[in-house]
Amino acid sequence: MKRWWHKAPWVAVVGLGLSLAVVGGSGAPPGSSLTMRLAGPLAGPLAAAQWVRVDLAMRAGRTELALARAETAFALNPTATSGWFFLSRHLAFDLASSEREPEAAVRLRWVQAALAIAERGERTADDPAELAFWQGLVLARTAEVDAELGWDGGVAGMWSAAAEHFERAARAGHPEAAAAASLARRERDSR
Repeated sequence: MKRWWHKAPWVAVVGLGLSLAVVGGSGAPPGSSLTMRLAGPLAGPLAAAQWVRVDLAMRAGRTELALARAETAFALNPTATSGWFFLSRHLAFDLASSEREPEAAVRLRWVQAALAIAERGERTADDPAELAFWQGLVLARTAEVDAELGWDGGVAGMWSAAAEHFERAARAGHPEAAAAASLARRERDSR
């Protein structure tokens, strides 16, 4: 007959470890998720592998699968600025391109989704200034190449929003953002 009480200390240790991972918000680094804490040192490599799977789904044209896999990668490593940037770039430049999507309203929704992903990343990423700057670049590029989008305020509204993103990036310490904000305001005022 096996004695269960010999295993009880190990069960208690595992239970304590899991409870600390779940409750351990006070000692957890900023931006870390429960999944990241549970995966421990494997979180980064697992997230990197998941980003490869995201890319494969994107290349296969399986957007829903790519988005679902990206959410898993974000849960594993929400501090990786490159992941937030990668997905936002795909939405803004690939899915919102006029060559791929003829409907301006659909392209607008992809641009808005790209901006929302980057904004979400600002809350947990290691380099929020870079993501704020990126949002300004997305809007500046969109104002130049896709003026027919139904953005509030038209092209001038896009430049105005770009300036706001650049200003936020400048406040967060991005070295080129103040100059970019000035250029965006100049473009807005010329419209």
